[in-house]
Amino acid sequence: MKFNLINRNPGFISSEWLNDYDPGEHEFISNDTRELFDESLKRNSKDWYYRNHEVKYILNSEKFRTKEFRDIDWKNSIVLIGCSCTFGIGVTEEDTIAANLQEITGKNVVNLGQPGASNSMIAYNSLHLKQNYPEPLAVVNLWTSMTRYFVMTESFDLVNFVDDVDKRSNSTVTSATYNIMFMKMANEIWKDHPNYIQTCANDIEAENDKYTTRFKYSIARKLFPEALYVEDCFWSDVNARDSGHPGRKATKKLAKIIASNLKL
Repeated sequence: MKFNLINRNPGFISSEWLNDYDPGEHEFISNDTRELFDESLKRNSKDWYYRNHEVKYILNSEKFRTKEFRDIDWKNSIVLIGCSCTFGIGVTEEDTIAANLQEITGKNVVNLGQPGASNSMIAYNSLHLKQNYPEPLAVVNLWTSMTRYFVMTESFDLVNFVDDVDKRSNSTVTSATYNIMFMKMANEIWKDHPNYIQTCANDIEAENDKYTTRFKYSIARKLFPEALYVEDCFWSDVNARDSGHPGRKATKKLAKIIASNLKL
């Protein structure tokens, strides 16, 4: 996509992973593919949930899994901004975090999750929300991995990097520094909102050569101790249809955690 800050307002950033998908309904999307589903049918037991339950994705005209922006009552809505876990890769509309939170709170919930989104993309969309729409009832930034970031080329093409880590040194200096700057910006612009919430999980994997072990930790948790730490929700239940994202139980659990921290 073109991301031209000089000549126009680009709006909310959508993922280039959705470039090949038109607005409307889809059975498969991004890395939740037909081929992966067919393999899962062979591999999983007869009572595998998705053997008998469909997944439906409905994209608006801007490639977000929510209502058309012009039809949203922003002042009376809760807005979730995040990556593919927020978008809901591998779960149907009714099983997304947004749908569960809407059922719990009785408030409209706007899903601004995008597959492959970086924290810098999440923060940018958070800023765009602040500058261009009425202040929502609540804003929830669901931070993702520190190893992701986006850049703009000289022609203003958006290029998204996912897990772009120097494997030789486990260096995440570029991506982490870039993300921290954007995350602090987002926290600053929402700091006075009574219902601004941020969540984080483990965002870095590292390898200890001496002991040949791998360990995980969260930079975001250390930087922003006020953030809700939701590692168990994100990665303890990767039972979505693609077997790589939070499943139905995890999205419901996370929605309950968010709801319990709102003051509506």
